[in-house]
Formats: sequence, C-alpha cells, structure tokens
Amino acid sequence: MKKIFLLFAGCLLLWAAGCRSYEGDFVEKSEEELAAMEKLNDQAHLAFMSGNYIAAETTLRSLTTENTVSRPLYQMELLSVLLMSGKNEEAHKLMLSIYRDIEMLFDPQLEEKAVSMWHGEVNKVFKGDAYERSTFYAFMALSFIREGNWEDALRCVKNGLLADADSNRDEALDDYGMLFYIGYIAALKMDDPDTADDYMKGLLRALGNRREVTDAEKERLRAYFTAGLENKKPNVILVLWTGTPPSVVCGGSYNEKRAIIRGSNPFDLVSVSVGSGKDHFAGGFLGDVEYQATSRGGRLMDNVLSDKATAKKAMEVSANILYIAAPVCISLAGQFSDPVVGLSLLGAGLGCYLVGGTVHLVGYMINPAADGRYWRNLPGQFSIVPLTLEPGEYNVVCKGYKYSDCTARQYTTIKVAEESKGMQVIYMPMMTYGSNSAWFSRFKAAQDYILPLANANRMAKELK
Repeated sequence: MKKIFLLFAGCLLLWAAGCRSYEGDFVEKSEEELAAMEKLNDQAHLAFMSGNYIAAETTLRSLTTENTVSRPLYQMELLSVLLMSGKNEEAHKLMLSIYRDIEMLFDPQLEEKAVSMWHGEVNKVFKGDAYERSTFYAFMALSFIREGNWEDALRCVKNGLLADADSNRDEALDDYGMLFYIGYIAALKMDDPDTADDYMKGLLRALGNRREVTDAEKERLRAYFTAGLENKKPNVILVLWTGTPPSVVCGGSYNEKRAIIRGSNPFDLVSVSVGSGKDHFAGGFLGDVEYQATSRGGRLMDNVLSDKATAKKAMEVSANILYIAAPVCISLAGQFSDPVVGLSLLGAGLGCYLVGGTVHLVGYMINPAADGRYWRNLPGQFSIVPLTLEPGEYNVVCKGYKYSDCTARQYTTIKVAEESKGMQVIYMPMMTYGSNSAWFSRFKAAQDYILPLANANRMAKELK
C-alpha cells in the first residue's frame, strides 16, 4: 500500500509541476480561451473572404490588443486585410512588428509548456509554417519595393527563401517562384543585371523543381518573364489573389495528427487588362500557396506529439486492464477458505482499482493535441503582373481561365500616382467564383460535391 500511495503522490507532483503558474511577457490564456479566440478569427476570415474588410479589421484589431501567444497570427491576418484595403503605410509598419516577432520573439517557458505532457502545442508562440513565413517575406519585399528600398527588398527575398528551405523534403527546397521573381524585379530596378540574372536562373530552377522543364521550355519561360522589363522598367506591380487558402486540420485519437489540406483554386490561368490594353497572362505556379503548404513534409513537433499520444494510449490501456483485473481478484477472494489468500486477493483487487484510477487520471491529463492555428486570410495562389503605366485612373479587368475557358471576370479601378518613391504595388480584390459560362456553373456544382469528399479522403490518408 505504501508503494501505491507513493505512486499516486508522484503523479500528483508531476501534474502540479506541469501546471505551475506562468511568469513571462505574454498574457496567459487557457486553451479554452485560445480556442474562443480562434472562433473569432474564423468570423473575421468569413468577413474577409466576402469583401467586408471593415468588419474583418475590427475583429482582428480586438484580437491583437493583448500580447497573447496567438497575436503574431492575428497580426498576419490583419496584414492581409490592410493590404487588400490599400492601407499600405499602416501595413508596412505592421510588417516590421511581425518581422521582429518572427525573428526574435521566443519564450522558453512557453516552448517547454507546449512540449510537456500536460499541455497542447497551441500554448507556444505562433510563428507559422514555412509557407506562411515565406509568403510574409514576399509581402514585405513588395512593401520595400513600393518604398523604393531595393536592398531591403532583396534581403526580404533572401529571408523568404531561407524560410522556404525549412523542409525535410529535399525535392521541395528552393521552389517558391514568386520570391525569385520579386528578387528579379527589385534587382532590375536597382540596376544590378548580374543579380537579376541570378534570380531569373533561380526562378527557372524553381519551376524545374516542381516538374521536368526542358531547355527549350526554360528559354520560353525566360522570354516570357523578362519581356519588356529590362528596357521599360515597370512602375506598377499588380498582385492578383485567386482561390481559397489551404487549411490545417487535426485528427487522430487525440487530435495529435496535423495535416494541411489544399484549398480550391478554380483557375488554371489568370489575366489582367488595364484600360483598353492587351491581356497580360500570369500563371499561378509562381505564387502557388497551396503547393507550398502541402509539399514541405512533416515537422519535428509531430514526433513529440506522437510520443505523447502513445503514452496517453498506453495509460488508457493499462488502466482498463487494471479495471478488469480488480473485480476478478475481488470475486476470487470469496472462493478461498484460507483467509490469508482471500484477504490478499481482496487487497490486490482494491489495489488494482486504486492504481488503475491513478493511471487513468494521469492518462487523462496528458494532452497531445496539435496546433491547428494557421494563416486563413491568404489566397490559394498569387499572380504578379509588372506593368508600365502613365499616371491616371484605369479600369482593370481580371479574368480567370479553366481549361482555356474564361470562367470568371472581375472589374475594378486603380489609380496610378504621379510620383512614387518606388513602384506602386496594388493588391487586386480576391477572385474566387463568378461565372460567365454554363460550363463554369456545372464545374462549380460538381466541385461543391466532389471537393469535400476528396479532401476528407486525402486527410484520412495523410493522418494514417
């Protein structure tokens, strides 16, 4: 009995050690409070996707007032809203704050808490996956290009490529084409043709990493991406957002398995025409957020969560075995005439109940849940279109194509300023679904039925 008491006391001490009070720079939130904040973030995302930027901004600003472990995430969400609202100056200041958090914010106590047996991964400071950090640096590079700060733009491109290299799949490294293209444009603007050529080579290499590209195809792609840029030196960059973003789902017996599911992008190709000018075509393969999100491989944290889940399952199985053994021992106790044997079996049965309850309690307290937070306010794909435009106001038509059929059109107006420090960077409204053809209506109806089923099957395979 003394050993059983010591076991029970030891378990309580372990639990108390894991639940010690937090002392640090962050506002402490329970996992239930963090989950409630994520529900508000879901509401902001729905407002963002519907074009209600005011409502999205209001909700996200309320989520960023306190310095919680999720604030870097909500700042990223707010950044998307500010960019789409045209609030570039405010967005640039916010990027500098996010950059400091990504690069320098670290709390060892919270990191220890996230990997401890008693707490979920959500307790750590949000830094984002590789694709999220890379995309953030792409935004930041474009912001420095807008200010005419070409050197800092190139530094952001390099940081983005380093973030993109955070993968355990060698074939997935160095393949975020949008970063190379941004670096190419910035190098051209600072009159550094050698650096520009290096970035163009990197872009062609990135496309080759995604699929086999012949030398002839590389030359055609080089001609496509460099057409008119060396001489005209464009003064405007249009950034087109299309499709819905990838999402994070957590599954398994205890939500310990984390998987990234592709969003839906209804277009193979997008184009933009300004005024009565020609269509400028742009492939989404440069800024394919979905591909970047789903091709990085697993994380080291996944192994930690798997070990915690295994320990939790072992505790549950052990407790169940003891619960089964307890009544068997107690029932056998009455079948022996020898009181010593009977009392021994009775004590063993009661001990099984006590130890089983202790093991069950410890297993119940183990929390192997994975972090389900992710940057929701992103598109499925980006397209970047550099243009040379005279100052003035222009009507812009964006078109989405599926199997060579123009399936969606979106109309908007942009204004090109007379003076600018660098290049004007204009983020076009999110283009998702909108039909100009009966084919697209059929495609959308089929996709609404097939996509959830396909995602569910894919998630089931990834979580095995």
